[in-house]
Amino acid sequence: MGEKILAYLSTNGSELQQAFLQHIEISSIAFAIAVVIGVPCGYLCWKHQRGGKPLLAFFQVLRVIPSLAILLLFIPIMGTGVLPASIALVLLAVPAILMNTTAGLAQVDPAIVETGLGLGMTDRQLLFKVRFPLATPLILAGMKTAAIEIIASATLAAKIGAGGLGELIFTGLGLNRMDLVIVGGVSVALISLAVSLLFDLLEYVLGTHRHTRRKEGSGMKPLKQVVACLAVVGLAVTLVACGSAGGSNDDGKATVRVGSKDFTENIVVSEIYAIALEDAGYTVERVPAVASSVIHTTITSNEIDLYPEYTGTGLLSVLNMDMITDPEKVYETVKDEYDKRFDITWLDYSQANDGQGLVIRTSVADQYGIKTISDLQKHASELNFASQGEFDAREDGLPALEAAYGTFDWKSSKVYDNGLKYSVLSSGEGDVSPAYTTEGQLTNTDEYTLLVDDLQVWPPYNLAPIVRNDVLAANPEIADILNKVSATLTTENVTALNAAVDVDKREYDEVAREYYDSIK
Repeated sequence: MGEKILAYLSTNGSELQQAFLQHIEISSIAFAIAVVIGVPCGYLCWKHQRGGKPLLAFFQVLRVIPSLAILLLFIPIMGTGVLPASIALVLLAVPAILMNTTAGLAQVDPAIVETGLGLGMTDRQLLFKVRFPLATPLILAGMKTAAIEIIASATLAAKIGAGGLGELIFTGLGLNRMDLVIVGGVSVALISLAVSLLFDLLEYVLGTHRHTRRKEGSGMKPLKQVVACLAVVGLAVTLVACGSAGGSNDDGKATVRVGSKDFTENIVVSEIYAIALEDAGYTVERVPAVASSVIHTTITSNEIDLYPEYTGTGLLSVLNMDMITDPEKVYETVKDEYDKRFDITWLDYSQANDGQGLVIRTSVADQYGIKTISDLQKHASELNFASQGEFDAREDGLPALEAAYGTFDWKSSKVYDNGLKYSVLSSGEGDVSPAYTTEGQLTNTDEYTLLVDDLQVWPPYNLAPIVRNDVLAANPEIADILNKVSATLTTENVTALNAAVDVDKREYDEVAREYYDSIK
């Protein structure tokens, strides 16, 4: 594992740096806004205790809502990307700052306030020279808690295309690459540790300042020094982020943002697209491992320019249309509807058909004599189902199966990340799981068996690149570049690509590069 981590760091330093800076940028924006909201609101809750109770209760309720749920709630309103991610993180962080500000101001000793009044201090002077300075340790503790919560939760921003270190973590989970998970997780931990130490230092400096008299003309006060330092760091992060933003390369060609869903096949095919575009002279910004449930919003909200999609997914999950089983009719339908509704073009679809399926441990299949989904339905009450959540609700998921085969009365049903599916099956925690018919692990028939869809419930899921119309209009040669790639993709070679990553544990970008070199 150590060798894999070192290899990744030596070859992907710029990728890690970009993710690191994105994570700091998102976290810094959210923290700054949370402070601007939390401290004044905390003051109001202390000053007007009766009127402040509803405000305090509102933010306390927000605090118990999962961060990912808040992220997803903002998608219909704001789309995907940095803005909804930042707002969700702000809502997560404000309660800690607000409550600690309220508590800090409330615990100031009344005797000290009386002394200030006796010295002729005004209410304003009491507030800024007595109350807030004495409440500072508790306020800083609230800010420290909020900052660490933001940094940890910012990893989820990658699920809606906002970037950051979460991309490494979710890509690692999707590819079963623990080296990526460790690099991303350790990086987040290091940022949290640095921020924690910074707040400890700030509290120490301010505490020392309150008990010592500074000589006149000795320079900026400690607080101003720290604020100036933070401002310089924030400016540097902003400049780096702006400097790496989209535009054109030296050849005058546009920067193309290529996204992918959060599982092996989509990531690998997306990388093949990216390499093909780079080979044609384009600069490519990769946006990997976006949650399948939000990637459509990511492209329609102009966070990415293109990604690999599946005809059946477009028909049923995005367009919510009736099922069609003819591949050409499905393609023509999604092509027309996407162009009308979303200004998105479906390029040529490939022969690779990554259809929906169910995988079962071979030992369990042999034990109960299960070969088809009809067999499975009869034994469902004896089996543990490892779902990926959305499969239970999608029209082409469990509802479609139950409409054809009858109810699946599982012994138990739990939701797991898609990248953990085969680990869950292998460990015996689950017996059956949704699968796609090109997954590399399915080559290991001693361990896993793909069940036969004997009633032919599922429609075709042919793989194709989809591109925003404005991007295609400005760069028409993209169609020819990606269509040439699609023409080479078959169910067999896509399964082999997946196996190279998931079974042989090769680097996904290396596998993609090798495949592209073989077809160009």
